[in-house]
Amino acid sequence: MTKQIQRRSVLKAAATAAVGVGIAPFQSLRAATAPSERLNLAFIGVGGRGTANVKGLASQNMVAFADVDEQRAGKVFGVYPNVQRFRDYRKMLDAVGSKIDGIVISTPDHMHFHPAWAAMQMGVHVYLEKPLAHDVNETRMLTDYAAANSLATQLGAQRHAFANMHRVVELIQSGAIGDVTEVYSWVGGDRGMPEVPKDRPPVPAHLDYDMWIGPAKYRPYHPSFCPYGWRF
Repeated sequence: MTKQIQRRSVLKAAATAAVGVGIAPFQSLRAATAPSERLNLAFIGVGGRGTANVKGLASQNMVAFADVDEQRAGKVFGVYPNVQRFRDYRKMLDAVGSKIDGIVISTPDHMHFHPAWAAMQMGVHVYLEKPLAHDVNETRMLTDYAAANSLATQLGAQRHAFANMHRVVELIQSGAIGDVTEVYSWVGGDRGMPEVPKDRPPVPAHLDYDMWIGPAKYRPYHPSFCPYGWRF
């Protein structure tokens, strides 16, 4: 119990210090090399962005991985063959929730709130990729619960952690350019959504599509949706 409290204290301090960095999950933990001070971590989503997050925390104890796509997660599974694997993050939390200090969530945007909420209710500290949640109410639920229960949280807002971004904020807040009353923004490039495909290919065996859909409105599987085009 004492070790668990110490680990949670370290995680809380490190995560709080790293919030302004946001480049890697709990980045300042890399200095913790003593085996007794390593954190027990679980990961939800280890393909794509999740692969980078696992690599960024390689110095810590990997307890469990949850991923709905065995093929996309295959690279990480191969590096850590002895780490417990799950398709359903809920089953993972049931199995190891009491044994972990923190969890790293790198799922598609529509699956951010639910695993974060489930982990936080078990007293687990959370690193979550942006965006925080689907709507304002979910965002307030997570932030209010974290504050009320002294949970360390970190949002992976990588681009917003660039030094130039901070400099712009400083200039505006200091009044260097006067009072800002109106802002215009734009997005360059072709970021529009394609038409929804009408063909119905079978779901590949390596993918648990129902778990991938999660709380989103159901739509028949198509490779243009998953994993890269999930913004359908």
